[in-house]
Amino acid sequence: MRSCIQALALFSAALLTLHACTRDRAEPLYQGFPAKVGRIFAGNCGVSGCHNAASKDACAGLELTSWDKLFEGTANNSCVIPFRPDLSTLFFSINTFPDLGPALSPTMPVNRPALSREEVILIRDWIAAGAPNDKGFVKWSDDPGRHKIYVANQGCDLITVFDSKTRLIMRAIDAGNTPATEAPHDMFVSPDGNYLYISFFTSNVFQKFRTSDDTKVGELNLPDISWHSMAISGNSQRALVSHLSADGVVSLLDLGSMSILQTYQGTGFLVYPHGCTLNYDGTVGYITSQQGNFIYKIGLSNPSSPDIAMIPLQTGDIPNPAGIYKPYEVDFTPDYTRYYVTCQGTNEVRIFDSGNDSLLQVIPTIGVPQTISFSETFPYAFIACMQDTANTSTQSGVSIVNTATLQAVSSLYTGPQPRGLIVDDEHQCVWVANRNISGVGWAPHHTTVCQGRAGYITLIDMNNLQMIPAWRTQVSVDPYQVAIKK
Repeated sequence: MRSCIQALALFSAALLTLHACTRDRAEPLYQGFPAKVGRIFAGNCGVSGCHNAASKDACAGLELTSWDKLFEGTANNSCVIPFRPDLSTLFFSINTFPDLGPALSPTMPVNRPALSREEVILIRDWIAAGAPNDKGFVKWSDDPGRHKIYVANQGCDLITVFDSKTRLIMRAIDAGNTPATEAPHDMFVSPDGNYLYISFFTSNVFQKFRTSDDTKVGELNLPDISWHSMAISGNSQRALVSHLSADGVVSLLDLGSMSILQTYQGTGFLVYPHGCTLNYDGTVGYITSQQGNFIYKIGLSNPSSPDIAMIPLQTGDIPNPAGIYKPYEVDFTPDYTRYYVTCQGTNEVRIFDSGNDSLLQVIPTIGVPQTISFSETFPYAFIACMQDTANTSTQSGVSIVNTATLQAVSSLYTGPQPRGLIVDDEHQCVWVANRNISGVGWAPHHTTVCQGRAGYITLIDMNNLQMIPAWRTQVSVDPYQVAIKK
């Protein structure tokens, strides 16, 4: 009897060992991919001469031997964006069926039979479900406090979302409400980091997204279409938004209730209002008069009875709605002691003391100045400048100002037609959105379902004030503004 029991025990142990060996052989085969997806990649992609560790450098830097390696991206950034096969270049590369979506040449796998329709649909649907691993985990879904960079692609109603640590595209958000292009024009994350707000160039909608999961949680309808700039108070409670026209409109918003506190308009009341900024508690704002030689200062302690003054951009000038400076944007410094005004008409930045509105300094820029972003750890302000095609002395680039000495430091070519930019102090870099809308800019790496010429993001290293070498990534059409969730 004892020998029978021993034999049974040995047999059971052998079965367990065989099962464990079989499992150990099966698990590494797909390395985190769901079995059906992993079987396709293991047999066609993560092999010698293609996307394995030894060969990946000759294959855009993409390794497909495991799910984790897939999400390390390629030399051109992410090739799979969870939930978005319409934006995932891996899907484009394997697709040979026009009705299923975009296709790239050469078709992958190279020198092997193309994937069947069923296999292509399987990969497409897996990405649409979030491209989860074999445990159901979706990449970048584990940290609601993750720091992010948002890029508003004005030509495609799309917000590209980067993980600021890895600099990889992690998500894409559809903005607006209609099939027609509404053009997300300005965009900011509230200083508390909780919400992303978007205004639109061809719509009257104003939208609010929760940054922990990028879900839309609110919106309101503004009085008219075509909203240009916005500003958010330092306490994250109020916003100003401007409507650019000869008889302009500016609305003061309560961001908690997503309601309009007051709208300011009237014939000759606010002439071509554009850029705007708010102090910490939202009781004082500045608004540029884009065709003039002055900016508005507006006291908002009592929103229904605003105190409005005009601040000339040159000491002694009389405010004139048709002036040479043509101020575009205005922004407070992080400590609110100064404000900077970008002047499109004279290609310069004018710096003012916010205590008495006195002009402190005038600094020429490399091109037509647009937006400003300040570092809180380095003494720098970065000004995005676009080339004026009618003025050959202007260039596309970023001008850099020392905020302590109020002197120009340098300028950099960051790419074609930079407009939006944001400082990332945590990672000591500046993200620049290059619109790339002219026909002489950078050729897009690939096309997508969105029609138009794609733009690029590039990075400035704040340690040496040089471009980060060999790093640029394509986004969608006309990247116009950049925001950061710290």
